[in-house]
Amino acid sequence: MLAGYGLCELTPPLGVELAGYGYYLKREAREVLDPLYARAVMLEADGVRALILSCDLLGLSREVCGPVVEHATNALGCREDAVILVSVHTHTGPAVKYHEGCGEVDASYVSRLADLLCQAADASMRDLSPVTSLESVLAPLPGDFLYNRADPDGPVDRMLRGFCIRRQAAAPIAMLNTACHGVFRRRIAKISADFPGAIARRMSARGFLPIYLNGLCGDIDPYRPSDQRMEAFAQTVCDAFDDGGRPLALTLKSGTFFFTLQMQSVTMEEIQQAAAEAVRRAGSPDAPAARVALKWKDAMLSARPKPQEDVRIRYWLLGGVPVLALPFEGFTEIGVLVRRIAGRQDALVLGCAEELLGYLPTRGDIQRGAYAALESTFLYKRLPVLPGEAERLGGELGAALERILT
Repeated sequence: MLAGYGLCELTPPLGVELAGYGYYLKREAREVLDPLYARAVMLEADGVRALILSCDLLGLSREVCGPVVEHATNALGCREDAVILVSVHTHTGPAVKYHEGCGEVDASYVSRLADLLCQAADASMRDLSPVTSLESVLAPLPGDFLYNRADPDGPVDRMLRGFCIRRQAAAPIAMLNTACHGVFRRRIAKISADFPGAIARRMSARGFLPIYLNGLCGDIDPYRPSDQRMEAFAQTVCDAFDDGGRPLALTLKSGTFFFTLQMQSVTMEEIQQAAAEAVRRAGSPDAPAARVALKWKDAMLSARPKPQEDVRIRYWLLGGVPVLALPFEGFTEIGVLVRRIAGRQDALVLGCAEELLGYLPTRGDIQRGAYAALESTFLYKRLPVLPGEAERLGGELGAALERILT
């Protein structure tokens, strides 16, 4: 096995509007607290060359992902199904794909983004070195840093997962995975990678080349967020990683799962009624939430979206350990189902992959009519999903993994 690491800075210019935290905030960046990066890890084994690339961004768009995947396959020799692109989901970075009211897209910045990601991939190719050992990391995270914001009684995954890749005459690579919204910094007008940046800084100081891979963070927020708590959480994650891992065989496989997501089928009248109800709740058509709902109504009436959505989920088996990348702010229960059915508590189930499609809430969240279930679909300009689709995805992915692993 060979492994390489690449890095390219993604920090936008000051003045760019930052993404997240509410509608039409005009939260323009006044300062850089920490730079944003694209971090790439390339692996080669068993005739497979694979690339995983993590960006210090809220999410990516199809227009950015397409050229990067093409470059990785045509110029770098990666298998297409072995190219995984994810974002850490920081809310103190720029928008790449426009989500209504949640940060204007800086066209000049986004036009350069694919090239920057390709530069990180190229650097990982040039850095390829023989792997001397591969370890799987699975460790509990002590402390009260995380909570389920959608359901006080809902699941919280308090585990660190990942890999330690040691190389001949080259720095070791640390791949770390937990699940949390990137909102420790709170609603500030400053650029930051949030807690993934703090983890990367600490791991770098320990002599590792780090790449953070965020999990299914749709229902998970930091508890009592602050800069101090962010640093303490990063310290906890890094300490857990240092406890060591389980040796793995130097093997690599990749593939793709396909899933058809069932959306709620709505009539033109129902679309108009949903928008009218959102305006009523907001109190005025000029209220921010009402403006977002009315934009959604116009988009739905003109596009007439189909009540089905085909989803592609790429996966690796690295040393036999599954790594799956979902294009959603998925809920924790999805990962719980995948791991339980596949019988692999060490599986990395990543969120915010490729083009970010929005939330994938559980049945209970949809029944509650919560933000992820309905209002978030307005800003993503999508139809709400049918109740139970998140659970069905988790179950089918778990069963598919079980078949592959046996």
